[in-house]
Amino acid sequence: MLYSELLLDQFTELFEKHDVLDKLNSREILYNYGHSEIHCIHLIGKLEQPNVTKISLKLKMDKSAISRIVKKLLNNRDIESYQLECNKKEIYYKLTPKGQELFDEHLKIHFSGRERDKKFFEELDDIDSHIVSKSLSKYIKYLEIQIEKLK
Repeated sequence: MLYSELLLDQFTELFEKHDVLDKLNSREILYNYGHSEIHCIHLIGKLEQPNVTKISLKLKMDKSAISRIVKKLLNNRDIESYQLECNKKEIYYKLTPKGQELFDEHLKIHFSGRERDKKFFEELDDIDSHIVSKSLSKYIKYLEIQIEKLK
């Protein structure tokens, strides 16, 4: 097997195991939500006056995809829309109490996951840390270029 194939298989397994750990550490409240939906909720809870445009830029997704996610979140009563008195044209979003609970649970999972995984990375020596960091930086840059090509 080529190293490139091995690496691709290992990355797939890494992402799958990370996802399994996140689900095992999360409460049932998150089970019916996909990655993009939870990250949309996260941005609505974090951004000032979040709207479809701001969310799409942050998530690097097109506006129509964000609009579909927002519609689902509105129907689930995870978020609600509002307008400013000075600008009745633009629609913004805020978390409902249920949405805030999802937001808080998502933050908790990220924090506990970072603390869990930090132990592994602290055990790497400087040479291995440098190799992993350099390789991941190159891979991230490659993925960013692929994203830009598709836009």
